[in-house]
Amino acid sequence: MVGIAGRSLLLLALTLGFGPAAAQDAPGGPMPGQAVTSHDWSGFYLGYHSGGALGLADVGDPYGKSIFGDTVRTPGALAGGQLGYNWQRGSLLYGVEADASLAEMDGTNTCFGYSGFALGSNCRSEIKALGTLSGRLGWVLPFDGRTLVYGKAGLAFAHYELAAKPNGGLGLPASRESDVAWGWTIGGGLERALTPRWSVKAEYGYLSFDESFRAPASLQQTAPPSGGYSGLAGAGTDNDLGIHQFKLGMNYKLGAPAGDFPDAPSAMTAPGGYVLTLGTRYVYGWGQFHKDLGLQKRGLTSLASRLTYENESTHGWEGFARLDTPFRGVVKGMIGGGSSGGQLNDEDWDLPFGPSLIPYSNTISAVDNDVRYGFIDVGYALRKGQRYSVSPFIGYTQFRQNMAGLGCRQIANPNSDCGTPIPTNVVGITEDDVWEGLRLGSSVEVEIAPRIHFTGDFAYLPYVSFEGMDDHRLRNLVSPESGDGVGVQLEAILSYDVTKALSLGIGGRYWSMWTTDGDVDFGGTGTTIPMRYASEQAQLLVQGAYKFGGRKP
Repeated sequence: MVGIAGRSLLLLALTLGFGPAAAQDAPGGPMPGQAVTSHDWSGFYLGYHSGGALGLADVGDPYGKSIFGDTVRTPGALAGGQLGYNWQRGSLLYGVEADASLAEMDGTNTCFGYSGFALGSNCRSEIKALGTLSGRLGWVLPFDGRTLVYGKAGLAFAHYELAAKPNGGLGLPASRESDVAWGWTIGGGLERALTPRWSVKAEYGYLSFDESFRAPASLQQTAPPSGGYSGLAGAGTDNDLGIHQFKLGMNYKLGAPAGDFPDAPSAMTAPGGYVLTLGTRYVYGWGQFHKDLGLQKRGLTSLASRLTYENESTHGWEGFARLDTPFRGVVKGMIGGGSSGGQLNDEDWDLPFGPSLIPYSNTISAVDNDVRYGFIDVGYALRKGQRYSVSPFIGYTQFRQNMAGLGCRQIANPNSDCGTPIPTNVVGITEDDVWEGLRLGSSVEVEIAPRIHFTGDFAYLPYVSFEGMDDHRLRNLVSPESGDGVGVQLEAILSYDVTKALSLGIGGRYWSMWTTDGDVDFGGTGTTIPMRYASEQAQLLVQGAYKFGGRKP
């Protein structure tokens, strides 16, 4: 189900390329000898943005150093608006800006897991809105005065909720904090004037907040390995919340003249013809997949188990293509894959293990990881000039992942599984998953300086389906998995035209998908248990591309 924030994100993703008719397209280049008109950045402006964010809620452990967890990753999508005022003095620009976003950000992790003889908690962090009030200081690049590089800093707010529920399903009460937090922000961006009235921007910002929290009362074992529980009092602690946000947006300058800039033709555009761009990329990245196993008829607040696969140093390759048509239609796609190693943490709470009672178990396994992924989009260039294109699109994405956990060793409770380590030549568990999603978003391509281009892609995934298969080979336990949810996919590339056809570029990507409704058929018995699945991928990209067709200057 897509909520109010999701509907707003969808609307803004679709409208990123729209604007009033006064923002005309470039009709052609100037007459020989005609001067290029520079842009005046001074004055009031307002606009809108959409993008993605990653919150990191670092929850302190008042009982001692944690074995695992305490940082709750909270990814998601955001969209909103901004307004501000600029003063320009030559190439120097300074101003003030306020922005606010609705957010759909959600994440879970283990908290207060300081001992294998005590019950830790399932912490869940949600961010529903955020914004900033900041000063901007920028430099207008001298090529034509239409590209602005800026930094910003100031105040920030976030409407967040953090909840902690002791695991094991023993009915202990949760601790919860919901508030509007105030803190600070720092960031920067790149803005390019498309017309005297309209500009497009890409921006990164970091928001920081220091909030208090309270660990809930829990239980600890009185006489290991088979003794019962005694009470563990709650305790005060802190929640250091940091948010990384990435936004694509457009600004409208009030009082600016209508029309467009006269420009010489650019190698980027090709009026009257088809342009096919083909390319390949090297990919280096990081990924994480984790799943929360709830308790039958009790939901996902208190967990029985959590598995966290963390895959580092993924190396891979991609092929990509884009077709721009003379009637403004755009078709683009990508297919790729890679492999890496990694680590699996398999956690269990309140686990009977032979004659022992295990409050908390955490085993580590090495991981072999393979991923295959791609997308295809169909869009329309609602804004197109000789040096820019803004194209809303609809598309389909698929992400496949196969992971194998190799061997295991216990790091929390020596009376539990893998107290005697199992060597890494033994496959203990495999996870085979397929994510599929609907992409709704916008693609921006703009020439920011001679031969230098920026390409940004934002896609909100209002519907995601998940199908997986968990095979605990050492236990002969095969469990089909499924769920539905949402996601966000972001990509940014900065490229340089070596020739009119050949370009080289570097950039980055962030993908996140998670289920809002999921379950597992545990052991294939027909008995379903609530489950939450979440996946993240962060990648650095190095690419080469070649253009075919179209008119070249």
